[in-house]
Amino acid sequence: MDVLSTATRMATGNMKAMWALLLTVTAVTAVVPRAAAGQFKKPVYYKVGPTGALPWSVVSADFNGDGNLDLAVSDLGVSQVTVLLGDGKGAFHSGGHFSVPAASAMAVGDFNGDHIPDLAIIEWGGTGYSSLTIFLGKGDGTFHNSFTYQVGIQATSVAVADFNGDGRLDVAVANADYDAKDGNVMVFFGKGDGTFNKPAIYKLPAPYGIAAGDLNGDHHPDLVATGWNDSTVAILMNTGRGKFKHTATYSLGNTLEPNSVVIGNLVQGGHADLVVSDGSQGISVLLGNGDGTFGNPTFYSTRGEGNGPQASVIADFNHDGKPDIATALLEKNSALFYGNGDGTFQLPVPIKLPYYAGGSSLVAGDFNRDGFPDLVFVFQQVAKIAVLMNAQ
Repeated sequence: MDVLSTATRMATGNMKAMWALLLTVTAVTAVVPRAAAGQFKKPVYYKVGPTGALPWSVVSADFNGDGNLDLAVSDLGVSQVTVLLGDGKGAFHSGGHFSVPAASAMAVGDFNGDHIPDLAIIEWGGTGYSSLTIFLGKGDGTFHNSFTYQVGIQATSVAVADFNGDGRLDVAVANADYDAKDGNVMVFFGKGDGTFNKPAIYKLPAPYGIAAGDLNGDHHPDLVATGWNDSTVAILMNTGRGKFKHTATYSLGNTLEPNSVVIGNLVQGGHADLVVSDGSQGISVLLGNGDGTFGNPTFYSTRGEGNGPQASVIADFNHDGKPDIATALLEKNSALFYGNGDGTFQLPVPIKLPYYAGGSSLVAGDFNRDGFPDLVFVFQQVAKIAVLMNAQ
């Protein structure tokens, strides 16, 4: 399977071609219940869409206020978001679904100050303009539409933080505009009632993945965006009042078509670091210097386990005090990189799942409240999610 061409079809909005490729993956199945190291128990599967569904991303929060983590799964194929409510023991039951045109990327935040998690959802525009829609949580696992905002051409990802320090959550959107090899990041400032002001716009070449975090320790969240066309990661530093300055762009070397980035501390007692999934054959780790700058990327190949990294999460899965990285791979196995505690990682351990594919998205959380992080993977091919409970 040509993972590079698959990623390109995703990006250009050629959904029919992409769907045909994804269907071919299901012709080969390999049911292996555990990661090779025995880190996770046998996966449990939940169907999240009808025929024609194309689940895209998953987020987690306590949507109904019972103290247990729940899930929301966006679906690009049938234009809906499915809610699964957790029981606190690792199992989930249906919380219903609601309609969202071409639902793709999502982020969670309390946008109206009622202490109930809300959703910021990208409505994929294909080759045209996309939309950002805010759905406010009702506290029982259901949501209602607050407002919809036009964003850029081919919006791909969304991040949430209080960028201007007013106590109200804001939203940043990456608009790739692949055909023009140009794009931008839009920052919408929240009013505190679930609505937003007109965005500030920062031009970047085809930004795809976006993440928010404090990169220099000044307590103001900054932005990081991957460059799809030129294999880079751009740093947008917060000036302290919600305005951003593009301070650096780092070449990712071996990384091709980087499609997601996460921020976390990979060194015990260290600074904010970056993990970039490259969409082809591995991940790149950039260790932070604590001042908003980063060292050279270290590339970790996944080719021995699978191809097409789609997204990564950072968590201490084996509770040794050292952060680890789990990466969803579109083809063959997904991968788990155990950390050494100094910002370096061991060779990937396979996370083997059915359909001979590791997933198109993932989220980590303690779904059975035992103190250990678990994983949820999204399978576009069969409109299911897989819940893997930590075996520790």
